Amino acid sequence: MAGSSDFQYSSVRMPYQNLEPVSKQLTIIVGLAVVGFMSFGLALSFYRNALFEETLKNINKQNNSLREKITHDYQNLEYYRSTQYKDKYAKENLGLVNPGEKVLIITQDTNVASFPLDASATTADQQEAAYLELLRQMPVAEHWKLFFFHREKIDELKRAL
Repeated sequence: MAGSSDFQYSSVRMPYQNLEPVSKQLTIIVGLAVVGFMSFGLALSFYRNALFEETLKNINKQNNSLREKITHDYQNLEYYRSTQYKDKYAKENLGLVNPGEKVLIITQDTNVASFPLDASATTADQQEAAYLELLRQMPVAEHWKLFFFHREKIDELKRAL
C-alpha cells in the first residue's frame, strides 16, 4: 500500500504543477501585450511628430512667401507715393505737361516718303536708283517693318519710283 499512496500523492501534485506554467504563460502574454501597446504608442508618437515637422515646414514656407509679398507690396506702395509716379500718372492719364516739356506721340503706322515722278526719270535704272536711295535714307527698323508687315507698300514704292 505504500506504493499506492505514492501514486495518489503524485496524482494530487500534478494539477498544481500544471497551474504554474499557465500563470507563467499568462504573465508572458500580458507582458508582450503591454510591450506591443507601448511600441504602437511610440510609433504613433513618432508619426505624429513627423507630421508636425512637415506642417511646420509648410507654415515656414508660407511665412517666407508672405514676407516677400509684403516687402514687394511695400515697395509698390513707396513707388505709388513717389513724385515720379504722380508725374507719370498725370502725364499719361490726365494729359498734363510740365512747363518746358514737349509731348512726342509715337504711332505704329509706317510713314513711307514717296518721291515725285519726274518726266526725265523714265528709265528703269533711274527708277531703281531712286528706290535704293529711298531705302538708304530709311532706318533699318523701317526696312524690317515694311518687309514683315507692309509688303504691298514695297511694291508700291518700286512702281512709284
